[in-house]
Amino acid sequence: MSSAHVTSPQERKAALALLAVTFIWGLTFVWMKQAIDADVPAVGRDLGAFSIALFLVLRFGLAAIVLALVVPSARRGLDARAWRGGTWLGGLLFGGFLLQMWGLEGVSPAVSAFLTSLYVVFTALLSAAHAQKPPHPVLVVGALLATFGGAFIGGPPQLTFGLGEWLTVGCALVFAVHILATDRITKSVAPMPVTFTSFAVVTLAALPLLVLFAAREHVTASETLALLGSRGFLVPLAGSSLLATVVAISLMNVFQRELDPVRAAILYALEPVWAAVISIGVGTDTFDRWLWIGGGALLAGNVIAELGPLLARRRAERSGAGS
Repeated sequence: MSSAHVTSPQERKAALALLAVTFIWGLTFVWMKQAIDADVPAVGRDLGAFSIALFLVLRFGLAAIVLALVVPSARRGLDARAWRGGTWLGGLLFGGFLLQMWGLEGVSPAVSAFLTSLYVVFTALLSAAHAQKPPHPVLVVGALLATFGGAFIGGPPQLTFGLGEWLTVGCALVFAVHILATDRITKSVAPMPVTFTSFAVVTLAALPLLVLFAAREHVTASETLALLGSRGFLVPLAGSSLLATVVAISLMNVFQRELDPVRAAILYALEPVWAAVISIGVGTDTFDRWLWIGGGALLAGNVIAELGPLLARRRAERSGAGS
């Protein structure tokens, strides 16, 4: 459906579902930090990237198991098309996470958040290239505002464009492709089996990474068991696996197909707003003017993207009635 058409009840429902997705994903910033920081008190030393790889394997592995047990339709539709679609979506998810993680070794979280937010612009550009026509002007304005908001919500990013920056730009491009692939695949294949297979693909793809980092950091079996027995690791793992993966990605795969991919990308850009608000709520951050500036731009971009097409349609209807 063209974004210039009036927003339907199903589109409004989809927008609310994706808004819930952004809130849940905002929580993952806190959960990921808690999980990564759990190794020192649990083991007595920093396990480096091993903690991240272990978290990624368990997050998606547990999500696949829970989804298969709780949602029967995720099991019933496991045909070749579901595995093909899940391989694409899971591979893109894994690639995006991997590039983002490698990029974070050389850039600050603020720069990473800004460059990752470029997926909004990339989605608009790729969508226009695929359709061979420019996106609706309202969505262009919304995308630019959302990107600006993502850039400055944590303060002006300090860019030098070394390897870390380019890896993160690559991550943004992969996430943009993932948004467009989700739109295409979930319109032709049942979304829940594809969701399950994508979780399985990420888990399998992350396992070699886990082994590699375990060898690099010289992690022992006793250290791994100590980390797995730590409440500081298990609680955020449960939240990330059940809410941020099972619930959020399922909602994404079911409802994103009801919206223009660019509108969906603009909605997803609200994630850093929730992350900032949650960080302030738990006492790890404080309000400052950049939160107001960046958050305001993100909200304005979403309001324009959601209400602009509706107002344009109403003006067209009034013009038609007056002629």
